[in-house]
Amino acid sequence: MILFKMAIRNLMKQKRRSFFTAISMIIGFVLLSISLGLAEGGYGNVIKSFTKAKTGHIQIHKKGYLDKLGLYKNFVWNKELIKTIKSVESVEKIAPRLFSGSLAFVDKKTTAAMVKGIDVKAEAAMTDIDKKVEKGTYFKEGSNGELRYETVITNSLAESLKLDVGGEIILISQGADGSIANDKFKVIGILSKGMDSLENRTAFVPLKTAQEFISIGNKVHETAIIIKDYRKSIDESIKISKALFSAGIKDLSSNPWEIVEEQFYTSMTADKEGNFIVIFIIMLIVGVGVLNTVLMSILERMREYGVMKAMGTSPWFIFNSIVLETFFLSIFSSVAGFALALLANWPLTTIGISYPEPISVGGIFMENMNSAYVAEAFYIPVIVVIIAAVIASLIPAYKASVADPVKSMRSY
Repeated sequence: MILFKMAIRNLMKQKRRSFFTAISMIIGFVLLSISLGLAEGGYGNVIKSFTKAKTGHIQIHKKGYLDKLGLYKNFVWNKELIKTIKSVESVEKIAPRLFSGSLAFVDKKTTAAMVKGIDVKAEAAMTDIDKKVEKGTYFKEGSNGELRYETVITNSLAESLKLDVGGEIILISQGADGSIANDKFKVIGILSKGMDSLENRTAFVPLKTAQEFISIGNKVHETAIIIKDYRKSIDESIKISKALFSAGIKDLSSNPWEIVEEQFYTSMTADKEGNFIVIFIIMLIVGVGVLNTVLMSILERMREYGVMKAMGTSPWFIFNSIVLETFFLSIFSSVAGFALALLANWPLTTIGISYPEPISVGGIFMENMNSAYVAEAFYIPVIVVIIAAVIASLIPAYKASVADPVKSMRSY
């Protein structure tokens, strides 16, 4: 008990010294917390933007579709399948899609293009594609239930064929029944240039019209799913797979975005690991700063420790009192740092840091870097500050405990 009292007394006796030592730890705590929050927030924002704009968090395909894409690797889109998918509690949005490569003609101009059949309402709810129409308009809501030979095209396709809103485009493709699919579509909208990196030379067509165009019946190639938390995509994908299997639907596979966009996921993981190298350097700087401050604080009191040893205090008692004193100070600093980190991360989370110019990550243009309130941004600094402080106190504590009392009392 006397050891604890002495550690507290030493902290209170030299308030100024304790204050500046604590300030060093608190600053290190806040800087580390901000760095971790920005790293996780930036990573999360890119993933949320990418999955919302393109893949969804989970996708359902015919087994083997991702290994080799094909027109005939399709599945029936019906109420039973929709009900099975929605039976998983975390599912928030679903959107069926149909794909077909085609040749696009306008007068004498021609280019390759992707025909993408979409559920007009569901796709808009999931990806906000209706808000990305730069010229013209998006499909009317009734487009899902009737044949409308209309299309919304990407800016890259419009530029290749010198097309504008109101123009007509001829699309030629292969029908699922072996026939040649060819029809004329009216361009009702052109997407913004920002979509070109995600959907290059693509013609979006209402799902029923696309199914009729390639004679595929009530079938699709893909179902994109949005869940409540993208970080649980792997676990929720497994739940959907189990739900499909229980419903007797055994020819479909459910895959998280990490598998669907494996290359993007790999690049993001590598980028995140690169961020942790920077964070490790910050952690090292924090540790060295704490070490320097604690070391100076203890060396200033060598004369005091010399007097204690001369009066019969054991070296072990002196060693423990120094370490315990530093430990208490690091606990106090962590509490204060935690409160300040909460305040410091708030504007970075709600407002963020604006980039001078938008940057492209995986085809997504980011204008802001936002922080995130994640547990790692708070418990890691606590661990770093406490461990760094305690380790920093070991060497000077050892020196003070074994130093010659006569020499220590002569130090200033």
